[in-house]
Amino acid sequence: MLEHLRDLLNHMAWADGQFFHAWSTGSKDDEELRERWSHVVGTATFFTEIIRGEHDLPWDKIRSGEVSPPWLDQPLKSYDELKARTQANHAKLAATLATWDGAALKQRVRIPWFPEPPCVLSVAEAVTQAVLHTQHHRGQCMTRLKDKGGKNSDVDYIIWLWKGRPPARWA
Repeated sequence: MLEHLRDLLNHMAWADGQFFHAWSTGSKDDEELRERWSHVVGTATFFTEIIRGEHDLPWDKIRSGEVSPPWLDQPLKSYDELKARTQANHAKLAATLATWDGAALKQRVRIPWFPEPPCVLSVAEAVTQAVLHTQHHRGQCMTRLKDKGGKNSDVDYIIWLWKGRPPARWA
Protein backbone atom coordinates (compact mmCIF):
# COMPACT_ATOMS: atom_id res chain seq x y z
CA MET A 1 0.00 0.00 0.00
CA LEU A 2 2.80 2.43 0.86
CA GLU A 3 4.48 2.00 -2.51
CA HIS A 4 1.15 2.44 -4.31
CA LEU A 5 0.44 5.71 -2.45
CA ARG A 6 3.94 6.92 -3.24
CA ASP A 7 3.24 6.21 -6.91
CA LEU A 8 -0.07 8.08 -6.75
CA LEU A 9 1.56 11.12 -5.14
CA ASN A 10 4.48 11.05 -7.58
CA HIS A 11 2.03 10.79 -10.45
CA MET A 12 0.06 13.72 -9.03
CA ALA A 13 3.23 15.86 -8.93
CA TRP A 14 4.14 14.87 -12.49
CA ALA A 15 0.61 15.52 -13.76
CA ASP A 16 0.46 18.89 -12.01
CA GLY A 17 3.78 19.82 -13.59
CA GLN A 18 2.44 18.77 -17.00
CA PHE A 19 -0.69 20.83 -16.39
CA PHE A 20 1.32 23.94 -15.55
CA HIS A 21 3.50 23.41 -18.61
CA ALA A 22 0.38 23.18 -20.79
CA TRP A 23 -1.18 26.19 -19.06
CA SER A 24 1.98 28.22 -19.69
CA THR A 25 1.36 27.92 -23.44
CA GLY A 26 -2.11 29.47 -23.11
CA SER A 27 -3.70 32.31 -21.23
CA LYS A 28 -2.11 32.51 -17.79
CA ASP A 29 -4.70 35.15 -16.88
CA ASP A 30 -7.78 32.98 -17.47
CA GLU A 31 -9.92 33.71 -14.41
CA GLU A 32 -11.80 30.42 -14.45
CA LEU A 33 -8.56 28.42 -14.49
CA ARG A 34 -7.11 30.54 -11.71
CA GLU A 35 -10.26 30.15 -9.58
CA ARG A 36 -10.44 26.40 -10.12
CA TRP A 37 -6.74 25.83 -9.49
CA SER A 38 -6.96 27.98 -6.34
CA HIS A 39 -9.53 25.47 -5.11
CA VAL A 40 -7.37 22.52 -6.18
CA VAL A 41 -4.19 23.67 -4.49
CA GLY A 42 -6.08 24.97 -1.46
CA THR A 43 -7.74 21.61 -0.90
CA ALA A 44 -4.51 19.68 -1.53
CA THR A 45 -2.73 21.96 0.94
CA PHE A 46 -5.44 21.38 3.55
CA PHE A 47 -5.04 17.62 3.16
CA THR A 48 -1.25 17.92 3.43
CA GLU A 49 -1.59 19.98 6.59
CA ILE A 50 -4.10 17.53 8.08
CA ILE A 51 -1.86 14.56 7.33
CA ARG A 52 1.11 16.39 8.85
CA GLY A 53 -0.88 17.51 11.92
CA GLU A 54 -0.45 21.19 11.01
CA HIS A 55 -4.02 22.21 10.17
CA ASP A 56 -5.59 24.59 12.68
CA LEU A 57 -8.45 26.52 11.11
CA PRO A 58 -11.53 26.90 13.36
CA TRP A 59 -13.86 24.94 11.09
CA ASP A 60 -16.71 24.83 13.61
CA LYS A 61 -16.76 28.66 13.64
CA ILE A 62 -16.32 28.86 9.87
CA ARG A 63 -19.24 26.46 9.31
CA SER A 64 -21.47 28.40 11.73
CA GLY A 65 -20.61 31.71 10.08
CA GLU A 66 -19.06 33.08 13.27
CA VAL A 67 -15.69 33.42 11.53
CA SER A 68 -15.06 34.10 7.85
CA PRO A 69 -12.78 31.65 6.05
CA PRO A 70 -9.33 33.14 5.48
CA TRP A 71 -9.56 32.68 1.71
CA LEU A 72 -12.77 34.73 1.41
CA ASP A 73 -12.37 38.09 -0.30
CA GLN A 74 -8.72 37.38 -1.10
CA PRO A 75 -7.45 38.53 -4.48
CA LEU A 76 -7.26 35.76 -7.03
CA LYS A 77 -3.75 34.31 -7.20
CA SER A 78 -1.74 34.65 -10.39
CA TYR A 79 -0.51 31.75 -12.49
CA ASP A 80 2.98 32.13 -10.98
CA GLU A 81 1.64 32.22 -7.41
CA LEU A 82 -0.53 29.14 -8.01
CA LYS A 83 2.38 27.26 -9.57
CA ALA A 84 4.67 28.16 -6.65
CA ARG A 85 2.03 27.13 -4.11
CA THR A 86 1.47 23.83 -5.93
CA GLN A 87 5.21 23.13 -6.01
CA ALA A 88 5.54 23.99 -2.30
CA ASN A 89 2.74 21.62 -1.41
CA HIS A 90 4.33 18.83 -3.42
CA ALA A 91 7.64 19.47 -1.63
CA LYS A 92 5.87 19.12 1.74
CA LEU A 93 4.17 15.94 0.57
CA ALA A 94 7.51 14.53 -0.63
CA ALA A 95 9.14 15.32 2.71
CA THR A 96 6.28 13.64 4.54
CA LEU A 97 6.32 10.70 2.17
CA ALA A 98 9.96 10.04 2.99
CA THR A 99 9.04 9.43 6.65
CA TRP A 100 5.99 7.22 6.12
CA ASP A 101 5.69 3.58 7.01
CA GLY A 102 2.74 1.19 7.12
CA ALA A 103 1.76 2.31 10.63
CA ALA A 104 1.64 5.97 9.57
CA LEU A 105 -0.83 5.13 6.82
CA LYS A 106 -3.23 3.58 9.35
CA GLN A 107 -3.29 6.63 11.62
CA ARG A 108 -6.68 8.32 11.75
CA VAL A 109 -7.25 11.95 10.82
CA ARG A 110 -10.39 14.06 11.01
CA ILE A 111 -11.40 16.03 7.95
CA PRO A 112 -12.56 19.15 9.78
CA TRP A 113 -14.71 20.87 7.17
CA PHE A 114 -17.33 18.11 7.37
CA PRO A 115 -20.08 18.69 9.92
CA GLU A 116 -21.27 16.11 12.41
CA PRO A 117 -20.90 13.20 12.38
CA PRO A 118 -17.13 13.57 12.09
CA CYS A 119 -15.42 12.45 8.90
CA VAL A 120 -12.52 10.34 10.17
CA LEU A 121 -10.26 8.60 7.67
CA SER A 122 -6.97 6.79 7.67
CA VAL A 123 -4.00 8.74 6.33
CA ALA A 124 -4.04 6.39 3.32
CA GLU A 125 -7.68 7.26 2.63
CA ALA A 126 -7.01 10.99 3.05
CA VAL A 127 -4.10 10.81 0.59
CA THR A 128 -6.27 8.89 -1.87
CA GLN A 129 -8.98 11.57 -1.61
CA ALA A 130 -6.46 14.36 -2.20
CA VAL A 131 -5.09 12.59 -5.28
CA LEU A 132 -8.54 11.83 -6.73
CA HIS A 133 -9.86 15.32 -6.02
CA THR A 134 -6.88 16.85 -7.79
CA GLN A 135 -7.25 14.45 -10.73
CA HIS A 136 -10.91 15.40 -11.12
CA HIS A 137 -10.29 19.13 -11.22
CA ARG A 138 -7.09 18.84 -13.27
CA GLY A 139 -9.20 17.17 -15.97
CA GLN A 140 -11.63 20.08 -15.87
CA CYS A 141 -8.74 22.51 -16.18
CA MET A 142 -7.24 20.61 -19.11
CA THR A 143 -10.62 20.77 -20.86
CA ARG A 144 -10.75 24.51 -20.22
CA LEU A 145 -7.28 24.91 -21.73
CA LYS A 146 -8.34 23.01 -24.84
CA ASP A 147 -11.62 24.94 -25.14
CA LYS A 148 -9.70 28.22 -25.01
CA GLY A 149 -7.40 27.12 -27.84
CA GLY A 150 -4.51 26.10 -25.63
CA LYS A 151 -2.47 22.95 -25.66
CA ASN A 152 -3.49 20.32 -23.15
CA SER A 153 -1.55 17.27 -22.07
CA ASP A 154 -2.49 13.63 -21.49
CA VAL A 155 -1.72 13.08 -17.82
CA ASP A 156 -3.37 9.70 -17.26
CA TYR A 157 -1.73 7.49 -14.67
CA ILE A 158 -1.05 4.84 -17.32
CA ILE A 159 0.84 7.39 -19.44
CA TRP A 160 3.04 8.19 -16.43
CA LEU A 161 3.69 4.46 -15.89
CA TRP A 162 4.37 3.90 -19.60
CA LYS A 163 6.89 6.76 -19.64
CA GLY A 164 8.78 5.12 -16.77
CA ARG A 165 7.42 7.16 -13.84
CA PRO A 166 9.13 10.44 -14.75
CA PRO A 167 9.57 13.08 -12.05
CA ALA A 168 7.59 16.30 -12.09
CA ARG A 169 8.81 18.88 -14.58
CA TRP A 170 7.96 22.42 -13.54
CA ALA A 171 9.77 24.41 -16.24
